[in-house]
This record gives sequence, C-alpha cells and structure tokens, in this order.
Amino acid sequence: MEIRIPISIPPIVCRVQHVALVTVFGGVFLQGHIASAEPVDPCYPSELKGAKEGAASQSRFLPNRIRQLEDEEWQLLDRISRLPQHDPKPLPDHLGYHSIPREPDDPEGLSTHISAQFEYDPGLGAIALAPAFVPGEAGGYSFPRRFKIEVIDRGARWIGDKAGAYYIPSPPYEWTEVVNWMDEDFPDPGPYPVFFEIGNPRVHQLRMTLMDKEASTYNALGEMYLFRQPENSDRLGDNMMAWTTVQLTASNALSKPPLWDATYLADGLVGLGMPLSEELSDVGDFMIAWGEEEPQEEAVQIMLDLGEAQQIGRVQLWPAEAPMGMAIPHFGFPGKVRVELSDDPEFNNVILVEESTLHEHLNKDNLLNIITQGKKVRYLRLTLNDFPSYKGKTIMGLGEVRVSEFDDVWSINCAVTATGMPEGSIAQLPRLVDGFSRRRQILREAEWIKGLAQRRPLDRRLTEVRKELDLARVAWNRFKLRASIWGGGLLCLALLAAMGLQRLQRRHVLKRLKLRITRDLHDEVGSSLGGITLAARRMEDAGATQKDLTELSLMAREASAALKDVVWVLDQSRIRLPELLKKLAERAERVLVGMELVVSMPDTCPDREVPLPFKRHLLMFFKEAIHNCSRHSEATEVELAIFVRDDMLTVRIHDNGVGFDPDAIRDGWGVNSMGKRAQELGGRMELISEPGKGTTIQLSVPLSALLHKTDHTYKTSN
Repeated sequence: MEIRIPISIPPIVCRVQHVALVTVFGGVFLQGHIASAEPVDPCYPSELKGAKEGAASQSRFLPNRIRQLEDEEWQLLDRISRLPQHDPKPLPDHLGYHSIPREPDDPEGLSTHISAQFEYDPGLGAIALAPAFVPGEAGGYSFPRRFKIEVIDRGARWIGDKAGAYYIPSPPYEWTEVVNWMDEDFPDPGPYPVFFEIGNPRVHQLRMTLMDKEASTYNALGEMYLFRQPENSDRLGDNMMAWTTVQLTASNALSKPPLWDATYLADGLVGLGMPLSEELSDVGDFMIAWGEEEPQEEAVQIMLDLGEAQQIGRVQLWPAEAPMGMAIPHFGFPGKVRVELSDDPEFNNVILVEESTLHEHLNKDNLLNIITQGKKVRYLRLTLNDFPSYKGKTIMGLGEVRVSEFDDVWSINCAVTATGMPEGSIAQLPRLVDGFSRRRQILREAEWIKGLAQRRPLDRRLTEVRKELDLARVAWNRFKLRASIWGGGLLCLALLAAMGLQRLQRRHVLKRLKLRITRDLHDEVGSSLGGITLAARRMEDAGATQKDLTELSLMAREASAALKDVVWVLDQSRIRLPELLKKLAERAERVLVGMELVVSMPDTCPDREVPLPFKRHLLMFFKEAIHNCSRHSEATEVELAIFVRDDMLTVRIHDNGVGFDPDAIRDGWGVNSMGKRAQELGGRMELISEPGKGTTIQLSVPLSALLHKTDHTYKTSN
C-alpha cells in the first residue's frame, strides 16, 4: 500500500511547533554558525567508532580513580552545559510515522519507503531523524534498526539571466546512497535525534528505505528533518520539510489520527523539548499582572518595528515559565491572538491572522507558531486577550515574540511598544525580543537538533561515570570503614599492651620502692636499733652511765622519727612540698629533745608535687644535719629556718654549740654524703663552724630540681 501525501500548507495557518536554534560545536555556541567537526552520527557501519568517551588510563587505587572520575564528570558537565537543553516529553498526539507490522506470511524483508520530492534541486546539508515519544514508554519508540537513505541529483543548475531559470537533464536518474545501515543494526539513539551530515549534494528526490527483519515488527519515527545547505555558506539553513513545495510519499503507513500519520513527519511537533540552551542566564520572561485596583479593561496590543521591510514567513509566541518552578503549561498565555502585518505604521493596509481558543488545542508547553504569507513588511501588531487568572489576578506571560523567514530572525532587539498594560510594565517589553526564553537562549533548529545528537554520547558517558563514581565512593567508604575497624582493633590491642606494660612498670616501680624502703629502714631504723642493742650490752657489762643513757635515748628517738617518716611516705599517694617541709620541722622537734628549738617556716610555699628521690635525699640530708647537731654540738639552742625566695628553697640549721674545725671533720659525721646529696638535688651546701662559736649548715636547692629524678645511695653516719 502506498500513500502519496502532497504537503501543501495554506498561505496563512496557525500551528504549534518547535523551531529555532543557536548551536554548539566544539564546545562553543556559534550564533547560527557550524564549525567544522567530525560527523555526529556515522552514515555507514564502517564509520562507527568503538572507543568510548572517558579516561584513557584508569587507576586501580580508589582515591586516584575517584579523582579521575570526578574530573571527567566535571569535564562532561562543562561540555554539556554548552549544548542544547535536553528535556524530552511524550506528546499527547501527533506522534509521527508508524509502519504497519509485517505479518508472518508476508515476504521476508518487507520494505517501507518514505520519499520527499522537491520542486527544484536545493543543496541538502544534513538529514536528522527524531524518535517517536509514546506516553508510558522510556526513550524512543521502535526506532528503525535497518534502513538506508538515497538521493537523486538531477544535475540541475541555475543558468541564464532570468531568475528561476535552470536546466534539468532527462531521466532515468540514478539513486545515490548517502546513509546505509541495512547490514547492521543502527545503535538505539534512545530519547535523542540522529544527525547525518551528507556533504551537500543537490537533491531532487530523497528516499528512505526501512526494513522489517522479523515478523510482527514495525518502525516508527517522530519527525524527519532535511536541512538545507545555502550556497557559499558553511552554516546549515532551515528545515525543507516545512516547505509547501515539498511532496511527501510514504508506503506501508499506519494512519490513526490524531496519533499516527505520515504527515506528522513534517508537522514540526516532536517530544524533544524546547529549542533552548542548557546554560542558564539572568534574563527573565515577560510577566505582568492586573490587580483589583487596576483591572484589565482592554486588549493588550504589542507593536514591533523591524527597522526595515523584511519577508515574514512565521510569527512565534513562546510561553513563559511558571513562577517558582510550578508545572503549569502556558502560564499567563493569551487565549486569543490577532496578528496584523503592514508596511504602514498606522496599519491602514494589513494582512490579518486571528486565532482563538488557544488554551484548548495548544499541546502541553509548546510554542504557538503562526505561518504567514511571507509578505515583505516592516511593522507587526499583536492583539492579545483572554488571559488566565492566578490568585485572583489577571496575568499575562510571554517568553518571546519571534518573527522570522526560513532561518532568518528579524525581531531580535527590534523596537517594541505596547498599550493596554499596567503602569510600570513597559520596562519589561525588551524581554519579548531579546532572544531568550525561560532564562535560556533560543536556538536555531538545525543546530538544536545537531547539538542534541552531539549530546547523546556525553549524557550516556556521564551516566556511566556517575554510576562508577557512586560504586567507587561506596567501595572507598567501605574500605575506610574496614580500615577504621581494623585500626580501632589494633589501637585497642596497643592500648591493652600499653596497659600491660604500664602494669609491669608499676610493678617494677613498686619493687624499687620496696627496695628503697628496705634500705631506708636498714640505714635509719636498723642502724639506730643496732646502736641501741650495743649500748644496752655495754650497760649490762660495765654499768650504765648518763652519757650512755643519753645516747640510747637519742638513738631511740631517731629510730622512732625514721619509722614515722617511712610510714608517712607509704601512706601518701603524692607528697607535696609544704607537707614535706612540715615533716622536717616535726623530725627536728622529735630528735632535738632538751634543746630550745626555734622554727621559721616560709609564709608562702609553692604547692608542688615532690618526687620520691627528691624527698629521700632531702630527708636524709636533714637527718644527718639533725643527728650531728643532737650528738656532737652540745648546744642548748637550735634555730631551724626554712624559706623560699627567687624560686630557691633554703633550709638552714644553726646551733650555739661547741663548734668544730671543718677541716678536721671525722668520717662518722657524714658531711661528705651530705654534700653529695646536695649536688644530687641540684643545689649546694654551706658549712660554717669554729670551735666555741656554734655551727651553721645551709642547703640551697632550686625549685626546678623537683622535676629531676635522682636515685643514688650514699653512706650515712651511724
């Protein structure tokens, strides 16, 4: 079955359709100009590249791989941001061309033909095929897998002085293949158009052959684009499928209006979204409202002055974007539109187009495209009425008013005036002709379709990169979690080992403390008790004398004082300096019985902790000094002065005894060990004495010595 469909558009019609575009090629928007680049889609399977977008080398180390993927994601987003916006949406009707499924008893390899014949032979620069979008279906619907496209070039050339004169050679003409995917399946484009650049041949007729490989299979197309290549221009022109001089022929076509029909291949309706750039700008749409204080009383009239007479083929009204991202199509769009074209600024002679009930037949969020006679005029007047309401206010919203012929736009930044609007809204009028809608730049049709085809591999690679990036991040987080668990376990083991080592060290410290206590008991208490035992034996053998009794009493007091000091040290978890100095005074009081003792303590004393070695050496030094004083000085008065000045601790013992010659000191007095203990404490000892003038012993120790740890043993006096 073959259906011949002459495409004959009335001189003045109103239709909803997608048009326009500025494209991106090589990553830069070229205002209606295509830069040289490799073809978007291969015309033959042999041209299909197997290499995927992505990094050439991939690191196995997860952090490096994550950085690689993040860099690639950023680069892809940067390239995509300079391509057209991709927002595919299924249409409620006018879905496109649908072939009749082949029955099992049909001949194998039933072919379907779609042909376009031109009145004259224009240059054909590119062919684009848009998939059909069906509600409920993801992506494109039954895009052809096996097909080829052929053209006939009759060799027509413009000759002669008379415009329109050309020569056409006689038939038969030969078909020339420009696209052939009959031997391999064409990769599914999904919700993206397919774009073939074919080298600008002159074309009299184009034929697309679709092959049904299996029974009960069918093909569908949403739209076909044949982009003209103007002479002496490297920029693609308009879509010739919209020309009134092109005849479309389709065989094996399913005709089920308003859903499927072969004529819908050239109706301009496609579910690829609006022809807008991806990159956002600060340019807003035209949006005004009438309140109760200033209601709408007359129709809104908008006048455009193109500057000079231009041939006008269409007038487009773009819907505005609803505020706050609300999904409300045609927000503020008028229900009635009247277009007047004239060469007279007073509009005395006009070409009139009027359309009403637009809210009922506008498809979703598409723009309104009004086709005119192509008359050359300078002035255009739009009369708009029947506006919707929102929150009790009448609102009017438009994204752009676009006046064009073929691929040339005349209305960009032209002069605009208006009447019937609220005060203060005139300042928004330039937004109607600024080339932007919904904060995005309006793009030309050829570059829009080509840019969407260029975007297809980038979007797919971006999806792969993000999926791999998510997996890599999850794997890295799991690795870090496991590492933290293992690290925590090792840390716990290390802490347990440290605690065990600390316990061993504490045991060692306690052992050393026991040894010190043993030595102290042996040195102080043991020697005193030994002396007491010897004195007692002498008294048994020779009878006790007063001197023996005095010495025996002294040794007993010293043993008692030493034992009390040892018990005190064991009873204290920490020893503070004020308490230690107090213990020195108490020891002097217990040992120096029978002498007048004057004690001077410091008014202020740093409350510092005293290490055990410091305490031991200080007590042993003091014990020797008091021992010598009680045993050898024969003093009646003793002065004990302890003071802290300039971060220095000083202990001074002065008696009024018989004194002695320091150079003739006997070893039993322990003066040498006292000097060595003073050095261990980081201080110095001063000994002043003369026969008959008493004795003064002074120990000066810096308080910083409290930080030092010494543990030497010195011989003490008996």
